[in-house]
Amino acid sequence: MENLFFTLFTLILEWSPRLFVFVLENLTSTGAPGITFVVRHERTDDAKIKFKCKIFVEITNQLPGQSVRLAGAHFIFKKNSPLNPDPKWSHEHKTGRFHLCFFSPPTKMHDWRDVYLRSAETTNIWIGVNPEHSKYDIEQASGADRIGRLYFQMTRWTESGRSKTRWVRVKL
Repeated sequence: MENLFFTLFTLILEWSPRLFVFVLENLTSTGAPGITFVVRHERTDDAKIKFKCKIFVEITNQLPGQSVRLAGAHFIFKKNSPLNPDPKWSHEHKTGRFHLCFFSPPTKMHDWRDVYLRSAETTNIWIGVNPEHSKYDIEQASGADRIGRLYFQMTRWTESGRSKTRWVRVKL
């Protein structure tokens, strides 16, 4: 009886993180009402820049008179995506998540883990794409929402001052 208990307990401990990731990725909200996303890509040959090909996602708060907080952003490439991540970009091996940072105006770099957006304010994040992909391939994949999924936590404040937080999933 003790062996059965320890076997079940071990299985639960082993599978609980996987179950959490599954629930987070598949049962999250599919949109962010009042938040708009514009996808564009940029390629450079500048030797000083580590990642030569990036997809930028501009995020704008269109909620009139409401601020939002975005945090915990990460990206997961679709399994059958025609695009591959930049091999220089590190990710979590078991989950395939690439952690993202938001643009910081003071440093002019992407180094903020969370950002507050007032109404009509914009920020962006970037996704590193393998520079061997052609411009045409990137445009085709981004236009058809075949790259992957962007996840982040969004907090809104109601008129009464209470906060509402939820996980958001956006197909790119």
